[in-house]
This record gives sequence, C-alpha cells and structure tokens, in this order.
Amino acid sequence: MFIKTLRLEHFRNFSNASLSPSKGINVIAGANGSGKTSLLESIYCFGFGRSFRPGSFRQLIQHEREQFTLFAETLESESTHKLGFRRSVNGETTLRIDSANEPKLSNLARHVPLQLLTPESVELILGGPKNRRQYLDWGVFHVEHQFYSLWVSYSKLLKQRNSLLKQRRWHKEGKYWDQQLADIGEKIDELRQSYIERFRPYLSRLIVEFLPEYDFSFELRSGWSKQDASLADALNRLVEQDTKYGYTTAGPHKADLRILANGEDAKVLLSRGQLKLLVTALKLAQGRFFTDTTSRKCVYLVDDLTAELDRQNQAKLCSALVQSESQVFVTAISEKLTNDYFSEVANNVFHVEHGRITDK
Repeated sequence: MFIKTLRLEHFRNFSNASLSPSKGINVIAGANGSGKTSLLESIYCFGFGRSFRPGSFRQLIQHEREQFTLFAETLESESTHKLGFRRSVNGETTLRIDSANEPKLSNLARHVPLQLLTPESVELILGGPKNRRQYLDWGVFHVEHQFYSLWVSYSKLLKQRNSLLKQRRWHKEGKYWDQQLADIGEKIDELRQSYIERFRPYLSRLIVEFLPEYDFSFELRSGWSKQDASLADALNRLVEQDTKYGYTTAGPHKADLRILANGEDAKVLLSRGQLKLLVTALKLAQGRFFTDTTSRKCVYLVDDLTAELDRQNQAKLCSALVQSESQVFVTAISEKLTNDYFSEVANNVFHVEHGRITDK
C-alpha cells in the first residue's frame, strides 16, 4: 500500500495543502515549527484516528475553524481507494471510504497500516505496559482479523464487571460475566502469544544488525499469575481484592511485553541512543513480519531521524528503510539528508514553510 495523494484542510497550520508523494522515500524538509511533524501527524490520523502528540484533538483544528478535513488516495494491488477523515470542534468524527460513510475507525485503519518513529518512541520501552500492549496489538490487529472483535467484546465485558465491583454487586451477578470475560480473554492471549512466537525470528535478526553487543529476550506476560491454571481461576481467586479496589486486576488488559538485554531490564541497561535503536528494530521487524504475512506493505513515518543517533546508526536506519521497499516519510531540517543517505535511490523532497508544501 502507498499513498498517491494527500490533502489537508484546516489541519494545524495548514489551511489548504496537498502533495503527491513517491512510492519510496519522501523527505519533508523545513525549519523547526514549519509544520513537518504536523504533516506526518495528518497521515497518522488515517491509521490511528488520533494524533501521536499529546493534547486535545481540538489542537489539530486550525485556529478559528470549526473542523479539519483530511483526504488520501491510496493504491494497493492495482486498486485505488479514496479515504476521508473529518473532526469537528464538537467532537463529531466523519470517516469515508470510497465515497461511502464508514462507521468504524478500525476499517479505515486497515487501509493505512503505519509504523511511527519519533524521538518520543523510546517510551515504548521506558513507559508503562500500555505502550507495549499497543505496540503488540497493532501487529495482532493487522494479521488476525478476529482480534479486533474479540477485544471489543472483552472491553464491554470488562466495563460491566468493573461496574459490578464498584457497586458491590459482583456476588449477585458476577459469575455469569466472569466466565464470558475469561473465555474471550484467553482467546486474546492465545492470539498474542502466537503472534510473538511467529514474530520473534524477525525481531532477532534485526536486533543483531542494530545492537549486536547484547543478547535480547522477549516474554509476553499474559496479565495474570502463572500460579493460576486459567484466567477464570485468577478472576475467582482475586475477586475479594477486586471488590476492594473496584476494578479487575487480572486479564489481557494487564498484559506486558517484557524486554531483557543480557538478562536485565532493557530500560535500565541501555543508553538513550541504544533505546532508540531497539525501538527502531522493534518497529522495522513488525513491518517486515506484516509484509511477509499479508503480502502488504506498511507506511513508515520517521520524525527527526537524526535525533540521538550518530552518523553510523543513522546510516543503518536509512539503509533498513530503503530495504523495506515501503513508502517512507522522513522529516529533516535540511534536505541534505537525501544526499547523505538516500542519494542512490529515487526520492522526493518536499519543503514545508508556514503551512505551505512545495515539491523540490
């Protein structure tokens, strides 16, 4: 999949802007504050329905405007799709696929599989378990189509159980909900575990390229104790504790991907630059696995490529991006980046300044 055209209306500092990127490397050059990251942010919205930067969605809407609108035309296997995403100040969201209204963001996201690398991506390692669950679930979502419906069902059941716990009503109705929650929760865990096992060889190969001095291991913690034979047993054992706290303390919503380097927690042992290399390997490996599993390519968004990486590792990252044969959008203050790392491949350079995009 690649994006043929992209248009932004009243998004951040873009009143009305468009570009026609290449299928390969696209360098977005411009001074700090010019809108380079905002351009990546607009593409990210198609794959995730939100920004990757903190703040309210209202900050995405241009000042004194009522809404932003994004359009994209994509091409995949000789099939063209027209996508639309609109968000208004009152929170209303409108999605369109091929001129038809689309009620589910998940269906739009399937059309635009994205991998994002920013200086803040190290939070995948440094941050809490939620960050690693989201990383893992992106992969499972895009290769196991039943995963999303299972997760929606699980989330509804979890909300119901938490409500009963807060109201101290679990002993009247809880067992009925617990069995359903356990059955679906274990199916989610099985899909995650299967994904990790299939994905692990891809990750091992890439990590050797980026961080050969460390021996890495990866373990998915299901979200309940190994002392319990099943999630149903865990829910039953912890029901008094859950009633006290007013929420469910075991289940796939508590899962975590444990990452060790030489037997130690990676976030303790690795430097900031090494953490970025680890995250880079995680994202690129997931993209490669996605391509081999689905025969589709994802789009890579790379913001501030040179941050926290020396020239040798910058070259490694750029080489890996080229080898992916995917569409890449990478921001840089200067278009010199194309001469340093992308001179041997076809690439487009776009210059962003004061909400305007020009093709260099």
